[in-house]
Amino acid sequence: MVDRVRPLKYESPGTGGTQTDDIATSNNPNQDYPDVRGIAIQNDSSNDETVIVSRDASSNMTFQDGVVAGVKTLTELLAGGGGLTEESHRILDTLIHELSEDNYEEYTRVANKVTNVTVWETSSKLKKIREEQYTYSGNQVTQEVDIQYDSAGVEKERLTITYAYTGSLVTSATTVRTAA
Repeated sequence: MVDRVRPLKYESPGTGGTQTDDIATSNNPNQDYPDVRGIAIQNDSSNDETVIVSRDASSNMTFQDGVVAGVKTLTELLAGGGGLTEESHRILDTLIHELSEDNYEEYTRVANKVTNVTVWETSSKLKKIREEQYTYSGNQVTQEVDIQYDSAGVEKERLTITYAYTGSLVTSATTVRTAA
């Protein structure tokens, strides 16, 4: 059984309501909202003040988190962090990066098999963005090495993927990430 709390309200057009209530009535979750200073969000141990979303005396939205000391305004959170950190950015799905940057791709083949795909900043090939290296056994790719370069064109990290086969079918892949 789930416990639910339905706060009561007095509504009038003068306070932003759509009708005048003569007696306390239930909030309509599709229309009404609680008028409170803040909301405490509980964790599994029911600590009522672990996370608080509120407004201060100047009407700034504020956030308090049990992990980060102090109360921060929304403006401070946006300005203080400067956006995503390099580490948090790295763990995001980065497929979109290839779709959002101008680049020049170069393909290298050996015996009619692609062994290297190099993504350069421009066709002048002065700075690498990314690189994929493929190793074959017969006609099967046994290893793929994906290398990401930083803004100076220096290797930042690499991802090595080793493929296992049963006959001509890939049955598994082992991935190892290493930072440069």
